[in-house]
Amino acid sequence: MNHGAETGVTLVELLVALSVLAILLTVGVPSLAGFVSSQKLDTTVQLLKDSYSQARYEAVTQQRPVFLCPLDTATGGCGKNWSDGVISYHDLDGDNSYDPLKDTQLLQNEFPSGAVIVYKKNCFQIKLTAKGTTGDNGTFTMTVSEETKKLVVSGMGRIRNG
Repeated sequence: MNHGAETGVTLVELLVALSVLAILLTVGVPSLAGFVSSQKLDTTVQLLKDSYSQARYEAVTQQRPVFLCPLDTATGGCGKNWSDGVISYHDLDGDNSYDPLKDTQLLQNEFPSGAVIVYKKNCFQIKLTAKGTTGDNGTFTMTVSEETKKLVVSGMGRIRNG
């Protein structure tokens, strides 16, 4: 009987490999979680900034007001929670509220889950005039897992990191 070189892994080699894997996971998983929440926050900031800029662009190029409001994901209309997303629209019937049957929706963006967005208390709509101005200052505060960023909206209509 010819027994060639046996192949396989010894128990000691297996335990060493599992120990190294456990150490790598212990070090790597918290870093990965921080990276994921940071990316969610950056994505939320960029989506909100882009949505606002697009609404302002539409107001100026179309020469009529555009409204930006928080998205109500259940109805697809305007809601009271900026954390879900935003919707922009032309208010064709002039009642300062979104009616999908009468008004023209321009944009709808949903934000990543876990993002908390706060704008001024009881302010659930931003009106951008045909000149691209809002006439009022405000700050969006976005938080994901204790990390916070701000976007400042000026009365002149500009938006910037805060």
